[in-house]
Amino acid sequence: MLLILAHAYDEAARALADRWGSDAVLLTGLDLRRARWGLEMDRDGRVRAELASADGTPLPVTGVVSRLGVISGADLPGVHPQDRPYAAAELTAFLTAWLDACPAPVLNPPTAMALNGPAWPAEQWADAATVVGLRVEVVRRLGLTDAPDTADPEWADAVNAHVVGGTCVGDVHPEVGEKLSALARLAGTPLLSAVVSGSAADARVRDISVWPDVADPAVADALAVAVAG
Repeated sequence: MLLILAHAYDEAARALADRWGSDAVLLTGLDLRRARWGLEMDRDGRVRAELASADGTPLPVTGVVSRLGVISGADLPGVHPQDRPYAAAELTAFLTAWLDACPAPVLNPPTAMALNGPAWPAEQWADAATVVGLRVEVVRRLGLTDAPDTADPEWADAVNAHVVGGTCVGDVHPEVGEKLSALARLAGTPLLSAVVSGSAADARVRDISVWPDVADPAVADALAVAVAG
């Protein structure tokens, strides 16, 4: 069974679940609280992660797609408003431990910053991208008093590229695809998304994130292969 963890408003995750059909279970919001999560440590210090439905039926997880950054109070509408911040923090901490112990492939694995990989700002992504040889669009921040006169120009030949488990999906030059895959390895994130300025070998990249478009059929198919191990 493929497990998809997502926020309730994540339509791409719903599209992925629909595409995978009965092979997948999508858990959002209150589903996270209703499911029965198990986390046990044996005498040798090995941690075991298990999952069951609300009625106790075991759910054998063969792969996980994590679309959750952190759990917030907005994800827990059934919890008393005053208790939501605490409940959200506790659930985030528990899911971090559960995903870390899960024996099945997890894309993306949790970090100390987020449940689905590194929550890096644009500047940190840009710095890492240059390390692997990518050309990066200048990152601009709007100040309170010195905002630029014009917005960043759009790229006429912009291409969306997605790295899924070491495979680059998108109409980009093979060299760019290889460097994006190298960036994903450097960041420790099997899932990566970026906007590329075109299909040339010297294309620039921007808008790097851990949120690939899983509604894209090519991405969804690559995900199925990646989480299968």
